[in-house]
This record gives sequence, C-alpha cells and structure tokens, in this order.
Amino acid sequence: MCGVIGLTFQRHRQDMGQVAAELLKTLEYRGYDSTGAAIQGEGEQVSLAKGVGAPSVMVHQLGVVQMAGSIFCGQVRWATFGAVNDVNAQPHLVRCKGFTLYGAHNGNVTNCDQLKAWLTDEGHQVLSDNDGEMVVHTVEHYFNRELSALGEKQQLEPDSRRACMRRAWVAAAARLQGSYAAVIVDPVSRVVWAVKQGSSLYFGLGKGGPGGPFSIASSDLSSILKMTRVVVPLRQGELVEYTPEGYQLYAVQDLRREGPSGVEQLEAGEPLERGPRRSRLRAKDTGLIPPFETFMDQEISAQEHTCRAVTRIFCGGSDGLARLRPQLEALTAEDLQAIRAALDRLRDQYDDDDIQRCFHELADLAPVRALTGQMQDHAADEARPERLDEGMASAEAGFFADLLPMARGVHDRRAVLLLDALLERQEVEEYAAAIGAFGDLCLQTIRRGGRIYVTCCGSSYHAAKAGALFFNELAHTDLTPLLPGEFRGQVSRCIRDGDLFIAVSQSGETKDLIDVLDDVIASGRDIGRVALVNNVNSTLAQEKSHLVIPLRCGPEIAVPATKSFINQMMLFYLLALHLGERRLSDGAMPPGRAEELGPELALRREKLPTIPALIRETVAATAADVEEAARMLYLTPSIHIMATRLTSVAKEGALKVREVVLNHTEGFEGSEFKHGPNTILGFNTLLGPLEVEALLSRLGKAADELVRRGAEQGAGGASLGRLVQAVADAPFAPASADFSLDAQEHALFDEVVDRTDLLSVMDGQYPLIYITGAHERDVKLTVSQINTHKIRGANTVVIAEEHPALRQAATKAPAGSPEYRAVYIQLPRTNDTLMACFSATVVLQRLALEMSLRKAAYLDRLGVKDHGVHPDVPKNVSKSITVD
Repeated sequence: MCGVIGLTFQRHRQDMGQVAAELLKTLEYRGYDSTGAAIQGEGEQVSLAKGVGAPSVMVHQLGVVQMAGSIFCGQVRWATFGAVNDVNAQPHLVRCKGFTLYGAHNGNVTNCDQLKAWLTDEGHQVLSDNDGEMVVHTVEHYFNRELSALGEKQQLEPDSRRACMRRAWVAAAARLQGSYAAVIVDPVSRVVWAVKQGSSLYFGLGKGGPGGPFSIASSDLSSILKMTRVVVPLRQGELVEYTPEGYQLYAVQDLRREGPSGVEQLEAGEPLERGPRRSRLRAKDTGLIPPFETFMDQEISAQEHTCRAVTRIFCGGSDGLARLRPQLEALTAEDLQAIRAALDRLRDQYDDDDIQRCFHELADLAPVRALTGQMQDHAADEARPERLDEGMASAEAGFFADLLPMARGVHDRRAVLLLDALLERQEVEEYAAAIGAFGDLCLQTIRRGGRIYVTCCGSSYHAAKAGALFFNELAHTDLTPLLPGEFRGQVSRCIRDGDLFIAVSQSGETKDLIDVLDDVIASGRDIGRVALVNNVNSTLAQEKSHLVIPLRCGPEIAVPATKSFINQMMLFYLLALHLGERRLSDGAMPPGRAEELGPELALRREKLPTIPALIRETVAATAADVEEAARMLYLTPSIHIMATRLTSVAKEGALKVREVVLNHTEGFEGSEFKHGPNTILGFNTLLGPLEVEALLSRLGKAADELVRRGAEQGAGGASLGRLVQAVADAPFAPASADFSLDAQEHALFDEVVDRTDLLSVMDGQYPLIYITGAHERDVKLTVSQINTHKIRGANTVVIAEEHPALRQAATKAPAGSPEYRAVYIQLPRTNDTLMACFSATVVLQRLALEMSLRKAAYLDRLGVKDHGVHPDVPKNVSKSITVD
C-alpha cells in the first residue's frame, strides 16, 4: 500500500523536519517497512534520509526532525517490489540525464521488472528493485526527451519545464502499468507534481504560519487535515501541478466521464477546472482522543454511535429533526429556496473570513430569524454552547460545528442547529430514496429470475455473509457473497440480464473489486450495480455504480476494520428488513410465509433503535469475561472459532485475531470441524511460547539432576557435558544418547530422563471458541460439539446468551482432565440469532484487542524487536482511509 507526501511552503522553515516527521508518523498505518524524507532548501540542493523501520522510530534515527527547508517529499513503505532494505526505501533521487528529480509513490507498478530492463538499456542507473524508483526514472526519461527538444536557455525557464513535465507525465503514465499514486519534484522550477492512478491521493491548500502559503498532496486525508481543511478532490487519471501559491489539474490519460451535462471527453494533458472546498472532516475526527490509547479501542467504542447513525437515518432522522420538522415543513417554497441558496453559498466557501460572512448573512435571513425565534433552548442553551455539536446528526455536522465559534449569540447557535436539521431532513429523504431504489432493483431481479451477487474482500466479505443470513431470514431472498476471485472463477461466464451486482468496500477503491466491476460493465449485460461504500467520492461510487448507499461510519484509522464492519452488517440488516417489507406489501411472498413473516418484521422494525444500545451493553457486560479469555488465549499458537449459522461472525473474529495478535486462527461453520480439522486435538506439533517455556523448564530440571548425580558419581567435566547435550537432544533426537554416551552415562541418563514426560509438556489443550445464537436447535448442536471435542483435548470458550445446557457443557471438565479450562462469555439476552451477530462481533473485536495488547507487552518484555503485534498497525497489512 505505502503512503506518499509532497509538501511545499513559500518560505524556508527551520522546523520543516519536525513537520515532515509528524506527517510521516500519521501515515505509519499505511506502511512501516521503511521510512524516507527528501527535503529541499532555498537552492537546488536536496537532503535525502531514508532507511528500514517505522516512521515513529526512523524520523529520529535518520535525523529527519533536525532538517530544514521548504519542500518535502516523504514516503512510508509497505514492501511489494524489492526487499525491505535501505536501497529499496523511498523517496528516490535520480540524476541520470544531467539534471535531478526526486519522488516517491504508493501502490503497485506491475510491469516493474520490464521497466527496469528498459530503463537500464536506456542508460539509467537503476539502484533498486523498487517500483517507486521505476516511476521516477520513467518520468525522468520522458522529461529529458522533452527538455532536449528545447534550447539551453529555455530548458531553465520555469514555464517551459512545467510544460515539459506535463508531457513527460502523460508519456510515463502510458508506460506505467498498475495501480499507484506518485509525487515528483523538479528542484530547478521548485514545482511539485502528484498523480492519482488507481491509489488514494488527496490534495490540500493552506496559508499563514511560519512558512507562508503551502500546498500538500498525500495518500492520507488525515495527514492533510493536520495542515488544512481546504482540499481539492482528485479523481482517477488526474495530475495536479502545484506550488505554494496555486495549482492546476490535468488529465494524465484520455478520460471519458459522465457528468451533469452528459458524457465528458478529456484528452491526456488537457487542463481540468475544479475549485477548492472545505473538508467536512476535522483533524479531531481522525485523531486519537483520550482516554483511548489505540485507534482500534476508540473505534470499537464508537460503534454504538456509528451504528445509531445509519439506523437513525433509516428510521427517519434524529430527535432534533423530529422537534424541528414542523417548523421546517411550514417553510414556504420561496423561503426554503432562499435558505438553501444561502446554504449552498456557505458550503462553497473555504476561507474562514468568507465562511463567517456567509454564515452571518444566512443567519440574518428573515425566514431563519423567524424559525430560530420559535425554537426552544433545548440544545442551544447559552450556558452550554460547547455541547451543541454532540447533538447534530447530519453528514456535515463537522462543518456546522466549525460555525459555532463564529456565532454572535444564541440566535446564531440556533441557526446552526436549524441548518443541521435542514440538511439531515434532505439526507433522510435521499437515503430513503436510495433504500427504495435498492428494493426496486431487488424486486426486479426476483421477478426476472435473476441472481443477486455481492462481491467484496476481507471484512466486507464477512459482512456480506452476514447479509446472506439476514436476507434469507427477513426477505426470504437468496444473496450470494463472492470474493472477486471467486466471482471470476465461479460465475463470471454465467451472469445474465436481470442479475444484480452489489459491491461492498469501506474505501471504495479496492482494486480487485473495481476490476470485477469493469468485467461486469464490459459484458454488456443488463445488470444493476449497487455500491455500499464509506467514501461516496470513491471510484466505485462515482464511476462504477448505478446506485450508492453510504455506510456513514466516518473515518477508520486502525488497519483492522471494526466500525466499518458493524455498519456494513447493520446496513445489510436494514436492506433485508426493507426488502422483506416490500415483498410482503407487493404480494410477492407466498401466503403461508407472509402470515409468519409479517409480525416478525414489524417487531424487528420496532426494535431497530435497540441495536446500538445492545452494542454498548455488550462491551460493558462482557468486559471481565473477555479479559479472562484473553489471558487464556493470547499466547496460544492456533485457535479455531466455530459458529452455528453465524459463520460470518466466526470468520470476521478469526481475521481480527490473525491481524492484530498474529496467532493462526480459523473461523467456520462448527459442524465442519469434525470433517478433518479435529485432527488438531490431542497431540500436535503446534508450539507456542508457553509450550516452549514448559519444555525448556523440564529440560533444565533434568539437566540439573543429571549434573548433580553425575558429580556425586565422580563424572568429569567432559562426561557431564555429554550428559547435558543428551538432555538437549532428547526431545527431537532421542537416538543420539545411544551413540554419544558410554554405558555408565547411559544408565544414569535413563534413570533421570523420561522422554515421554518431556514430550508431554507440549501436548496442551487446544483452544476452541464457540458462537451460537439463541435458537434451540443451534444450542443443541453447539452443546454436542463442545462435548465431542473437549474429551479429545480442547479448552472451551463460549460466546452466547445464557443457556444452562451450554454453560454446563462448557464448564464441566472431562473426566481425567485437570488441565481443562473454560470461559463462558455471556451476551446480553435477546433470544434472537440475528441480534447475536452484533453482540458476538463486538466480543470478538474486544477479545482480539485484549489479546493483541497482552501479546505485544509480552514480546516487548522479552526484548523482541519489530514483532509486528499492534492493534492499529499490525505487520504486513495496511488499508486506505478514504472518507470525506
């Protein structure tokens, strides 16, 4: 994945290195194999510092924090092409054609090897195997070609160099294959170029401060929000050319896009017009807030709020909107139009002074003053204005919160609440229309005999499997979840007119998923395309789908998905409920099923607001049991999580443990364990730290006893050494004692060392985690599984609502197994299998977090370096934060 930054200030900054260090640390979640910074001062001299290690460590070791300058190009690496070493670290500084360029990239350039061979043949000095270096050299190659066509004087003119670089980028983009973003700097003109070619890239502008005006491009939105709220949206296939004073966008390839006025055709190199806007997110929306010490903990704790956000909009809006709805509905069309026009002007501003002016103009509109005069002081209490933003519910609550410090008094604060409610009402209407359109597409697919496919990756795939359960139970409709590779391998040649394709992605930029959507589009079939995404400005949402339904879970910083998964699952639940209701109202359900399903759907709609509260109660009620289970499991080398019908939850829980604890963990349908995986029970060769520690302790005691008794018998040093070596060989090379010891030594060895006893310490209980809902059939199956497996050498963790038979099966030790251990994590009672999806998921998330923290502390105490156990940035994984 990697992360790249290009920052340029108008004036020299002595503290540029400190700014660079903070930005690099913000990108650490995207890559921590290596870290690098290139900083240019007032002349053309560039200081480059890069090396292997995470930015939180390397910015100090490399001396980045001491560097000064005005232009910074930085990168954090998650290695793909090229080994993890200093040479492959980025940025890359190249001087192959008589001038200098420096730059870095994120993503993957898939023709890296071919490019290296070609560049070498063309006289470039390629030092690494890293595809980022190939990007910089490729641009250098074409930049040199363009410059060579100019006279010597022209080659130094900034405007000429800019034009040459633009043409170079167009040529380079045609040559580079893959999905990437990159930043390159020309030290002579001091201009920076950043390109978005399939990987995330953001661009922002700022003014003021020690360095004066500045511009910044970054793979990460939160890093930009540390500097500025003014952003310019970038899209696939675009190049931004920028200095501290301004920017210009260009098409870096031929583009064909659907716009408000129809299809837009753009040729490579053609300029694009797009103005800045103010980000609706704030730096605190992407920051760690005390008392939380990890983003994973913070985001698990936020799930009550994010789940409520999507449930609330589905159910018609917040309590604040309900209170203000009568006044809003009483507005005349003329007054509403005037308010909306003023709000649009306000939202278009990005300068603080202009925002304040437009806000005051809007607040002073006669219809706004009339409405605020009718409002109660329920939230606009002058004594507590700092709490106002907590009650706002629209997607732009962050933007409206920025207006509160600009308020001239209670009237203006009420105006902010009014604006939030007005926008929330619009969002509720748009969300209802999107949900309704989704229902229409599903009903059309059912009537036409089509199939509904859900394609996604990672946690999104597990959410889709939960969605299949919800659609089966609530809408009596088949939903088929498939990974992109499974879609290509199993159904790509079987899709037909009338099918429906649902793509699920937090970022909306998942390359595997976009490729499959391209295949669906290229098929020419009449297939509906729906995107469930967190980022409505993403490629999936903007370019690949007919219908977009947002997750509304806000930015997610920790690499492991938590709140995005909960919101995906919640959205599937809501969509299934809606489709079930539509099938009933449309008479599409057989009479027998309809009579059974109608009351259930009515009850589920009534209980929707309780799901966020269930999440909160689960965290509080299970904390002690989760901690006990974490103590039992965190050093186990392997775990199986077995579910009865809740396979999606088991798979997601296993993924969380694998990601942040680095313990091998599998999740699947519990009944499948007896079809082969149960061979893991009893003696096995999976050794974790506890088993190794026990073996070493037993070997040490045996060696001490041999030395003591050997010395008593007058054995010399050489003899004692042979005895100790024989003990060390005993577990895994038992025959060595026959050949290395004499008869007397062998007799003593046999008296002291019981090899069977030595090996028995490695034969530990294997941990099994069971998840089940409250359905009696599911409980009985789980009880049977527990009893079957614990007598064969399994410890037990049960995650379920209280049930006497389950608790007895879990807690009763098998005869002759004093080492048996069990933990029963009792979920809040719902008597509902579908509700248990949410509570059990939260428990597994908390369990993974607790295990990760314990294991990281254990490895830290041992002095293990770079162990990669971390709940926010576990080794070898990264993701894209793409929400605004």
